[in-house]
Amino acid sequence: MNTKLTKPITETKYLSAENAWRYRSIMRLFYVHSQRFTHWLSKEDVFEELSREEDFSEYTLELCRQDLDVLVSWGSLSAVQDTAKVSTYQQFMNKQFRYQMTEYAIEIERLTVRLENLFFEHGSLEPTLLERIKNQIREMNRMAGEDYKTIGGWWSGLASDFQRLNQNYQDYIRDWNSVKAEEMMKSRSFLLQKEKLVDYLRHFIKELQAHSYEIEGLLKKISPDEKSAIFQKITDYEKDIPRIDMELVQDESILENIRGKYESMEFFFCQAPGRFSEVERILEITNEIIRKITRYAVVILDAASQYTNRKDEYRRVMELFTICSSQDERHKMAGQVFGVGRFRHFQGNLERETDSIFSSIWDESPCIVVTEPRVRTYRDKILKTAIRDDSQEKKAMRERILLEKEEERRVVEQVIRDQKICFGELGEVAPFVRKVLLRWLMKALTTPETAVSTEYGRKYRLANPKETARCTLASEDGNFEMPAFVLEFDEV
Repeated sequence: MNTKLTKPITETKYLSAENAWRYRSIMRLFYVHSQRFTHWLSKEDVFEELSREEDFSEYTLELCRQDLDVLVSWGSLSAVQDTAKVSTYQQFMNKQFRYQMTEYAIEIERLTVRLENLFFEHGSLEPTLLERIKNQIREMNRMAGEDYKTIGGWWSGLASDFQRLNQNYQDYIRDWNSVKAEEMMKSRSFLLQKEKLVDYLRHFIKELQAHSYEIEGLLKKISPDEKSAIFQKITDYEKDIPRIDMELVQDESILENIRGKYESMEFFFCQAPGRFSEVERILEITNEIIRKITRYAVVILDAASQYTNRKDEYRRVMELFTICSSQDERHKMAGQVFGVGRFRHFQGNLERETDSIFSSIWDESPCIVVTEPRVRTYRDKILKTAIRDDSQEKKAMRERILLEKEEERRVVEQVIRDQKICFGELGEVAPFVRKVLLRWLMKALTTPETAVSTEYGRKYRLANPKETARCTLASEDGNFEMPAFVLEFDEV
């Protein structure tokens, strides 16, 4: 038994109070915004969104403020005075607040969501989740031909890993945007954890960048027919699980739930016209957290160094002066401590005769500097020169370049036989031909589904993007081993 067990949990009062329908609606609104990383809301924001609902047609701004104050008194919300837009003393005394859910309230609201949906899951942050999700999505094409039990087990693992990844990064980012994190980063003890935290976040960014873009490419390659077949088999698997309320479960609701989870996964990893993926937002927010950590660390170090007691350093300097045996040594010590007094800078376009660091200014040759009169009317004489006509040289150079390009085009197109380039049948080619062919191959590999154009205007595409056979592209400067790709060209 302890005090935590015996004391009442006032944060749950909004679940069963007299006006619970209003309080729960407000708390759910804050919870939804916290999942979108909008952690702070004003009473105007809350009132504006609630007033759109039919049940809140008679809701007023004053009633909204009273409800928010009640939730703050119960510990479900935390309030901070918003002074960003204050311009007068009267506005400051009216105390406009911003509100945020407390940690207790977030966990309580998660519980209510879990009770409403009968399914909710969360876990610790693991970098291996991204790699596991990538490997599971890579098997999706193969899963289209498996039986529904195999697909059901595969889907359970994929949905569970994605749920854990989604929930844990939201929790972690929310913690760093809380009032507690702000207070912690202002303390001197935070410096001991600063490097560890930055390394942890950078490692998370590295893992996210290493796997997320590959996952996006895999998701975009899955056809709608494969998705429909897999969703139907997962629905059959869910229906086959014995449940107490089996007669209440409809095929449409199960299928809609599965499709919604998959679309959430696509929304998380894939970009779309007009919006960024959730991965891009995570990278931006994580980088902002690193910048915030660094800024607070610099402020703490500056504040600490401002009041540093240098008495011990001065005492040590005095001891060094005391043990000097001659006046000359004391002068040298003063130069080390206080610097050279009344020194002059010599400036000029000096060309040194030696690179020795021990050479002094007296060992160098003199440098002559031409001075100019310090009068406003002085101007350098302008030397007038005629404009040269280089049109003939430019024309000749242009014709020479065009002839060289035409010769290169003629040589390169000689390797196109029967509207194809078979890398395994080319034999030995010139180095510049090899460079052009590999550039064409790189363009075709980036967009294997569509045709691309050469710099000479010919359309072509990659005929065998999954080729496993190997070949050697020989040239006078070496051999290049590669897959035996084939490029197919359209008719001229």
